[in-house]
Amino acid sequence: MSYVEHQHIKEWLTQHEHQILDAEYSKSLESYLDTLPWDPSRIRWSDIPHQSVQIPDSPGVNFLHECLNTTMGAHEFTMITYNGSDRSILCRTEEALLDIDLLYGRAPGPRYFCGVDRVDEQIILHSQDFGEYDIPKLTFRIAERS
Repeated sequence: MSYVEHQHIKEWLTQHEHQILDAEYSKSLESYLDTLPWDPSRIRWSDIPHQSVQIPDSPGVNFLHECLNTTMGAHEFTMITYNGSDRSILCRTEEALLDIDLLYGRAPGPRYFCGVDRVDEQIILHSQDFGEYDIPKLTFRIAERS
């Protein structure tokens, strides 16, 4: 079963503006992530400029502000992926971040998401503007300064 077909996800989708994206979008993010340094099961963050944000029990304004103040958070939309061969969810960034625990609740291990822009109904992935979900925190890639 696809992660987007889990009952808790289906219930969330009925309450939020979203679009289910074909697996090609997930594969695109996975292909980008594969170009980065990895430890056995996750991005090797020690080699990539990043910032981490703890997920509070009840995410609110301060948490959201920290997340939105990242390169990923600067995008109006976020693509929530589960793996490179599964469909993904395109939704508003604020909603994705506030409900990140629910969206990844049954997906074990670190999970990756990225910023998305929509221009004239065209979906433009920004794979380089990505984050990692791993209880109890989010880690965001940040742009290197020249």
